[in-house]
Amino acid sequence: MLERKLTLEGGTLYCDLGSLEPGGWQTLDCSLRLAGVLPERRVAVSVEVLEGDMARGSRIFAVPAHHGPAATDLVLRGIRFYLPESCSPRRLTVRSDAHYLEQGERCLL
Repeated sequence: MLERKLTLEGGTLYCDLGSLEPGGWQTLDCSLRLAGVLPERRVAVSVEVLEGDMARGSRIFAVPAHHGPAATDLVLRGIRFYLPESCSPRRLTVRSDAHYLEQGERCLL
Protein backbone atom coordinates (compact mmCIF):
# COMPACT_ATOMS: atom_id res chain seq x y z
CA MET A 1 0.00 0.00 0.00
CA LEU A 2 1.22 3.49 -0.86
CA GLU A 3 0.09 6.54 1.05
CA ARG A 4 0.71 10.27 0.79
CA LYS A 5 -0.53 12.97 3.14
CA LEU A 6 -1.62 16.04 1.20
CA THR A 7 -3.07 19.48 1.85
CA LEU A 8 -5.34 21.00 -0.81
CA GLU A 9 -5.75 24.77 -0.60
CA GLY A 10 -7.81 25.54 -3.72
CA GLY A 11 -6.85 25.01 -7.34
CA THR A 12 -5.52 21.69 -8.59
CA LEU A 13 -3.24 19.28 -6.79
CA TYR A 14 -1.21 16.61 -8.61
CA CYS A 15 -0.12 13.57 -6.62
CA ASP A 16 2.40 10.97 -7.83
CA LEU A 17 1.86 7.88 -5.67
CA GLY A 18 5.02 6.15 -6.95
CA SER A 19 5.31 2.49 -7.96
CA LEU A 20 3.02 -0.27 -6.77
CA GLU A 21 3.27 -3.95 -7.63
CA PRO A 22 -0.16 -5.60 -7.99
CA GLY A 23 -0.72 -8.42 -5.55
CA GLY A 24 -3.41 -10.92 -4.81
CA TRP A 25 -6.86 -9.67 -3.86
CA GLN A 26 -9.94 -10.99 -2.17
CA THR A 27 -13.38 -9.74 -3.23
CA LEU A 28 -16.32 -8.93 -0.99
CA ASP A 29 -19.64 -8.51 -2.86
CA CYS A 30 -22.59 -7.02 -0.98
CA SER A 31 -26.22 -6.19 -1.62
CA LEU A 32 -28.49 -3.97 0.43
CA ARG A 33 -32.28 -3.55 0.63
CA LEU A 34 -33.59 -0.06 1.34
CA ALA A 35 -37.00 -0.61 2.91
CA GLY A 36 -39.96 1.73 2.49
CA VAL A 37 -38.31 4.42 0.33
CA LEU A 38 -40.77 7.26 -0.23
CA PRO A 39 -41.56 8.39 -3.80
CA GLU A 40 -39.76 11.38 -5.32
CA ARG A 41 -36.91 11.30 -2.81
CA ARG A 42 -33.27 10.49 -3.48
CA VAL A 43 -31.36 8.50 -0.88
CA ALA A 44 -27.71 8.83 0.15
CA VAL A 45 -26.25 5.44 1.10
CA SER A 46 -22.84 4.65 2.58
CA VAL A 47 -21.32 1.19 3.04
CA GLU A 48 -18.07 0.71 4.96
CA VAL A 49 -15.87 -2.36 5.57
CA LEU A 50 -13.69 -2.59 8.69
CA GLU A 51 -11.18 -5.20 9.78
CA GLY A 52 -10.84 -4.75 13.52
CA ASP A 53 -10.39 -0.99 13.98
CA MET A 54 -8.93 -0.48 10.50
CA ALA A 55 -11.16 0.86 7.72
CA ARG A 56 -10.69 -1.29 4.59
CA GLY A 57 -12.96 0.57 2.21
CA SER A 58 -16.11 2.60 1.76
CA ARG A 59 -18.65 3.28 -0.96
CA ILE A 60 -21.08 6.18 -1.15
CA PHE A 61 -24.10 6.22 -3.47
CA ALA A 62 -26.85 8.67 -4.38
CA VAL A 63 -29.85 6.50 -5.27
CA PRO A 64 -32.23 8.22 -7.73
CA ALA A 65 -35.81 8.85 -6.71
CA HIS A 66 -38.48 6.36 -7.79
CA HIS A 67 -41.74 7.68 -9.21
CA GLY A 68 -44.21 5.10 -7.90
CA PRO A 69 -47.37 6.05 -6.03
CA ALA A 70 -46.27 4.61 -2.67
CA ALA A 71 -43.22 3.72 -0.59
CA THR A 72 -41.28 0.79 -2.01
CA ASP A 73 -38.25 -1.36 -1.26
CA LEU A 74 -35.16 -0.81 -3.42
CA VAL A 75 -32.29 -3.31 -3.72
CA LEU A 76 -28.71 -2.21 -4.37
CA ARG A 77 -26.55 -4.98 -5.82
CA GLY A 78 -22.92 -5.15 -6.85
CA ILE A 79 -21.44 -3.21 -3.94
CA ARG A 80 -17.92 -4.57 -4.31
CA PHE A 81 -14.79 -4.22 -2.20
CA TYR A 82 -11.32 -5.51 -3.15
CA LEU A 83 -9.25 -6.46 -0.12
CA PRO A 84 -5.55 -7.37 -0.01
CA GLU A 85 -5.00 -11.14 0.09
CA SER A 86 -4.70 -12.68 3.53
CA CYS A 87 -3.37 -16.11 4.51
CA SER A 88 -5.59 -16.35 7.58
CA PRO A 89 -9.37 -16.06 8.01
CA ARG A 90 -10.57 -12.46 8.24
CA ARG A 91 -13.09 -10.98 10.66
CA LEU A 92 -14.78 -8.12 8.84
CA THR A 93 -17.49 -5.69 9.88
CA VAL A 94 -19.74 -4.19 7.18
CA ARG A 95 -21.69 -1.07 8.19
CA SER A 96 -24.25 0.89 6.21
CA ASP A 97 -26.27 4.04 6.68
CA ALA A 98 -28.93 5.82 4.58
CA HIS A 99 -30.57 9.25 4.63
CA TYR A 100 -32.93 11.14 2.35
CA LEU A 101 -31.15 13.84 0.36
CA GLU A 102 -34.13 16.19 0.25
CA GLN A 103 -37.45 16.63 1.96
CA GLY A 104 -39.64 16.10 -1.10
CA GLU A 105 -38.62 19.27 -2.97
CA ARG A 106 -37.67 18.94 -6.63
CA CYS A 107 -34.14 19.78 -7.69
CA LEU A 108 -33.74 21.06 -11.26
CA LEU A 109 -30.25 20.66 -12.65
